[in-house]
Amino acid sequence: MKTQQKRKKSAPKRGRTTSTASKVKRHPRSGRTQPKLRQPLDRSIVLVGLMGCGKSTIGIRLAKRLGWTFVDSDTEIETAAGQSITEIFEKFGEDEFRKGERRVMKRLLDGTPQVIATGGGAFMDEETRTRIKDCALSVWLKADVPLLVERTSRKDTRPLLKEGNPAEILRALADKRYPIYAEANLTVETGLGPHDDVVDSLIEAINNYLATGPAAGHTDFTTTPAQKNSSHD
Repeated sequence: MKTQQKRKKSAPKRGRTTSTASKVKRHPRSGRTQPKLRQPLDRSIVLVGLMGCGKSTIGIRLAKRLGWTFVDSDTEIETAAGQSITEIFEKFGEDEFRKGERRVMKRLLDGTPQVIATGGGAFMDEETRTRIKDCALSVWLKADVPLLVERTSRKDTRPLLKEGNPAEILRALADKRYPIYAEANLTVETGLGPHDDVVDSLIEAINNYLATGPAAGHTDFTTTPAQKNSSHD
């Protein structure tokens, strides 16, 4: 009986060992270990790109991985104004919207490090772009225009797309904005793959930047992961 009692007591130890191993963060589907930042980051991560590239979707997942707060600058603008983005554009025009956007971005960038998803035109504003370059790590989530057309067609909340053919508008915006977005510290391609793959590539790009970019004095260090990843708005 004593032998049996000893065996019963030893069983929980094996259970605890298994439990400890299970605490390693892994992708729910693939089971592979999720990458994490290898160095501390003392500034906010600002996601830029055209509407539909997945800034909010990817930003929420990235913030969760890092244990940071996620904020959407457009949502913050709406809260401050007490009106939707569409209403602000219709009542006051884009110039007034950009003024409010500058104030909101200054407040967000002056705060503690967080993941910030910006509106498609935020990085195009010279004042806002300069502040982002000075105070944050910027990441361009780059997507092909046909994919952006498909994603943005799911919502009727894009003021700029109400002015004509969405595909033509997005193509014109891409031609105008992509050269400016390319000034971001990092570029991460998006496509049709899982959201978590995009976050993986983004974290690895940040690790590469922290390891080589700042040390080498590069403020515009850019990397594009070879594997194609994606996100959906």
